[in-house]
Amino acid sequence: MNGKERKRPPKVEEWRGVGSLGTIGLEVVLSIAFGYFGGRWLDGKFGTEPYLAILGFCFGIGAAVRAFQRALREMKAQAEREEREQGNPLPRYDTPDERKDAPAITNDGDAKATKDDEGARDDDEADGRRGG
Repeated sequence: MNGKERKRPPKVEEWRGVGSLGTIGLEVVLSIAFGYFGGRWLDGKFGTEPYLAILGFCFGIGAAVRAFQRALREMKAQAEREEREQGNPLPRYDTPDERKDAPAITNDGDAKATKDDEGARDDDEADGRRGG
């Protein structure tokens, strides 16, 4: 990075991403509305009552799908660019044992019982109930 380039603060980059995501919805709605109302206007001009409105609606749906695909392609390119520049981030937790909010998973798919669970199971057995 030379002296003329300035790196944006992380918060600015986050809000920039949110802004670009917010415009997708607006673009989808406006594409569909423009197609439908343009078709209705043409129906009034040519006297072809519902047909051009339906056709315009379909073209609006097509334009919305293309806008969504374009935005998806741009987001993928941005994610790849950030990964190249910053590297692949480390996982939030290295192993399931390091997570404090969830029990660790064993190889057979069952959660390991914690001491609290074992104590509750012992209480249930003492009362004559079976734990599920």
